[in-house]
Amino acid sequence: MSSVSTYRRHIDSIYLEICIGGLSYQTEPHTLLTYFEQFGTISQYNFTSPTGGGYVFICYENSQSVDRCIANRPHRLDGRHLYVKRALPFDPEYPNEHMNSIRDIMIICDSLDIDEEYLKNLREYFSSYGVVYACKLCHETNYDYILVEFADYDQVDRIILDKPHHFNNQELNLMKCIATNKKLMNIKYSSKENSVIAKDAIDINDDQKFLKYELNYKNDLAEKSNHHISEIDLANEVYRLQNLIKKLNEDFSIKRRQLEENCCEQLRKLNEDADKTHRLQQHLEQEYTKLLVEHESLKHENEVLNEQYLMTELENFEMTSYYEQILAEEKAKTTQYETEYTQILQCLYDNDSPQPSSPHHHLMSTSQTSLSPPLPAIPDDDDDD
Repeated sequence: MSSVSTYRRHIDSIYLEICIGGLSYQTEPHTLLTYFEQFGTISQYNFTSPTGGGYVFICYENSQSVDRCIANRPHRLDGRHLYVKRALPFDPEYPNEHMNSIRDIMIICDSLDIDEEYLKNLREYFSSYGVVYACKLCHETNYDYILVEFADYDQVDRIILDKPHHFNNQELNLMKCIATNKKLMNIKYSSKENSVIAKDAIDINDDQKFLKYELNYKNDLAEKSNHHISEIDLANEVYRLQNLIKKLNEDFSIKRRQLEENCCEQLRKLNEDADKTHRLQQHLEQEYTKLLVEHESLKHENEVLNEQYLMTELENFEMTSYYEQILAEEKAKTTQYETEYTQILQCLYDNDSPQPSSPHHHLMSTSQTSLSPPLPAIPDDDDDD
């Protein structure tokens, strides 16, 4: 098991140079250098176009200045967004790698024993360069590789600059995960003898050739110093390069303008949708406010009606109790009157009952009874009341 790697920094020129693209034709060299001098002292610089535009390579005196410049991305100058990255040396084994910016690397699994623990430790190893999104085993047509995904393309550039990498006492065969590298590996591993691959198998377009030429320009100068070059040939070469740069910049401007137009159109549609959404939100808020006011009003009316209902119920209960009491009293009085009336009738009946006598006496009593005046009516206490 190897320990977690540290961020290796060698005091070397490969760590001190940055590449700048996307410049405007109106940007003057002095303006550009003044802007990038805020991150540190510039020791060297190289413009690929003497009239602005194209690419610029700036070399700082120390690696901390490069780190500050990269950390302050994005950069904007003269109304243009600048493309800034670390300048990578040209690698003939992977010819397109130094020109591409990508957040992924792939590690070829030649004789590696890959398991979950290995991937976990490998992820921990590369986490010293920054945030690692994923570390997983992948498969291509003729080979297997480990894909490591990072949060920023600068992490990948730093890893490429720090090659070679050793993990578990083995050197890692790593490269940027780009289409040309995948094609190279497929061609390499398609042959059992691992024959040497012709570099012509990889198509490099004109702008990539130009970048390759510029990045190797210093090395070519040493080799060409022994050969005599006439001023006419040199002027023709400069003129050719200027025309090439002009064409590349024109193509880039056209594509950039088309992209800006598309972005503006999409932005306009998004603004229209946002306005519609905002208006709809305002309408819904107004409706909600109205419904809320109506709800509060109905709630208040309901509370008033509940109070009135409770008061009515209370009054009804009180009146019912009062009348029930009066009815009970009247029933008691009626019962008393009926009892008294029954007693009076009983007394009258007892007084008027006949004694045993002769039939003649009974007949006279009957006659007297029929001739006697009727009894006066019993007074009613209700009337007295």
